[in-house]
This record gives sequence, C-alpha cells and structure tokens, in this order.
Amino acid sequence: MSRRAAADIPRQPSQIAILRYLRIHGPAARIDIGTQTGLSPATVTSLTADLMAQGLVQETSSAGNGGGGNGGHGATRGRPKVLLDLVASAAYVVGVKLTINLVEIALGNFKGEIERCTRHRLNTRDLDEQGLIAKLCEFIDQFVAENPELSPQGMVGIGIAVQGVADSNSGEIMWSPALRLRQIAITKPLRDRYGTNVQMSNDANCIATAITQDNSLYGNGDFAVIMLGYGIGMGLVLNGAVYNGPFGAAAEFGHTKYQTDGPLCNCGRRGCLEAYIGDYAILRDASALIDLPPEMYIANPLHPGEDQMMDLVRQARDGNEDLADLFRHAGKVLGYGIANLIALLGPERILITGSGARAYDLMEPEIQRSLQDAQVPELRRGPKIIHLPWDKDIALQGAIGQSLLRHDENMFVLPAGSTK
Repeated sequence: MSRRAAADIPRQPSQIAILRYLRIHGPAARIDIGTQTGLSPATVTSLTADLMAQGLVQETSSAGNGGGGNGGHGATRGRPKVLLDLVASAAYVVGVKLTINLVEIALGNFKGEIERCTRHRLNTRDLDEQGLIAKLCEFIDQFVAENPELSPQGMVGIGIAVQGVADSNSGEIMWSPALRLRQIAITKPLRDRYGTNVQMSNDANCIATAITQDNSLYGNGDFAVIMLGYGIGMGLVLNGAVYNGPFGAAAEFGHTKYQTDGPLCNCGRRGCLEAYIGDYAILRDASALIDLPPEMYIANPLHPGEDQMMDLVRQARDGNEDLADLFRHAGKVLGYGIANLIALLGPERILITGSGARAYDLMEPEIQRSLQDAQVPELRRGPKIIHLPWDKDIALQGAIGQSLLRHDENMFVLPAGSTK
C-alpha cells in the first residue's frame, strides 16, 4: 500500500481510520497501523499522539514479548513491544434489539464490546406507535439509571437492531413481525428525548456490521450474510460498508420470490423465500405432517422458540423422513435464492448464519444441488459459501458497532470551510 506524506493527509479521516483499525484488530504497533492504513510512520506518530491526548487511545505492552524469546510469532528479546489500544471507557453507547415479544438493551464500550445486557419480555404486537416509543424510553431510562457510565454526558449514541424491514435513512420500521402496525418512526422520538445520535437497521444489516468489525469472521472484502431464523434476512457489504441503498432498505433477500402462488409469507405476500425457510414456515408445514405436542407448539405459534425448532431438527436427524424432507426443501429453496444472488452481484463470499442455520447439515446438500441446477457453468467457480455457526447473537453487537461508527465520524466533523 502506497503511503502519503503527512502534509497531504487530512487528519480527521486518518484518525477515524486508526480508530477503526484498532477496533477491528485490537492492540497494534504503530508500524503495523501504518502498514495497514497506508499512513507514513511520522503521520501515525502524530495522529496517535492526538488520539492519546484526547483519551481515546492508550499505550500497552504486548504479552509474552519480553526477553525469553519463546519462539512465538513476532517474539523479540529486550523490552516488550509497545502497542496502541482503544480506551474502552472513552465512550459508551446503548444497543437495543427489538424482536417478537422481546426488547434487549446492552451497554457497549468504545471498543465495541458488550459489557452488560438486560432483557424485557412483553407483548410487542399489542403496542401502537406511542406505546412502543414509551416502552423503549422506559427500558432505556431504567438501564441508564442502573449503569452510571450512561449519564446524560456519557451516552454518545443509541444503535437499534429491528426484526423486519427497516428504513435506516428515515428511521422508520416499515414492517416487522414484532408489531401489528407499519411505518413507525422510531429514531426521531428517541433522538429528541436523549439528545444523541440514534441509528436503526434491520437485524441482518447489524449482523453484517458485526462481521466487518470482527477479524475472525471473514469480514474483509465484499460479502453477503444471510440470516436464517424466524424470518430470512440479508446484509450486503460493499467496499467495506453495509449497503442500505437509496431508500434505506436494500437487500431484502427473504422477500424475493421463489414461487408467485406459493405459501403466504408473514409480510402479507405469497411465495417469498421466507415463506419456505423461516422458522414459522417450517413449524407450519411440520404441523401438517406430524402430531405436535400442544404444550410445546400451540403456546406461541407466532414465534417458535429454540426448543421447539431443535425438537424438529432432532426428530429429522433421528430418522423422521417427513421432517427431514422439510429441511431439505428449505435448503433447495435457499439454494435457488443464492443462485440468483450470485448471478446479480457475485460477492466474494456468502455467509449463512442465524439460529435457523441449526439444521444446516440437513440443508446443505440441497443448497449445493440447487446451485448446480440453477447456475450457468461459468458462475459455478464462486463465491465461497461459508456456514457461520450461531454460537452467539451478534445482531446486538452490530447495532452497537453501527452507533460507534457514527460516533467516530461525529467526533471529527470538519468546521465549515475547513479542508483538513
């Protein structure tokens, strides 16, 4: 990567690049920051000195790097290598995740780490627009009171992940299975109340953001992440940033069509991919094939729980061919959807994750078979399809990450008329 002279580089964008590099990669030496960002050693030294003076970055010593020469990568004799790291307490944001009958509130520090989280169960579909805003404010107020880091001066942003279709530009929930109403404005009321930046995206876009900020999750380059769960979502990352489109609600993969006269989707239309692959669709079709225990399956048919879905998966793996066929068919439909995605965009990688990927072993053969059937031979070389196990819910992590990205920009807004 070519390097530019310090005098030619605007300080604010370069400082943002340093902060984001450290947030993704963790503690790093100045020379490594320069190599990866294209900044000269003198520029890195100058900019990081500014960041340290602002209390955003601190020096720390590398572990296991002293005189023993243990043979590990990068081990040297003499003094420990001085690394730079973000100051976790430099800023705090609140993450909010809204799904059916559940609101989660989390405390995120400047590194993007979740320090604490609370969960509130309620009947979300009974809430109108005012009731939803009132409940969110109640939960956030309570969370702020319980966490002194989030005094009015300490909360620099709120990031919201929403199940459904969200317009991240206007701040409206266009449609969500968690709510009966549509087109609910959510960011402006919260911004007015708390006087801080408020951002909202659907949960799939938040997952995509979390992946771009985790160096272990294949987050570099252009990629798509497909989230399987109650519904089907997709986050699309182009040139390192989540693509929302001009209308703020791009990449609604789950609501592309597989069959126009197919089963009813929860969005109100027929034949969407989600109507074949989503948890509610699998449970709906399973109920027509086998007798389901009422105490497990009738209590909340709107939102199947993990125990319910895992019970179906276990039966399928244990030899129930009817249920196994359901998951295979879901894989077939998903494979055709992915083939269309490859033909249109050709991302470097497609990651499949979410709680609904619990049956990926049953779905994968049909995914691959559909790709073979649907793709022209020239497109079969790629992209790489990766199953990303859902060992933790990273949508909330991504909502916090999106808020921090905006906070980084707000810290270094150039004065009017200034160029550097």
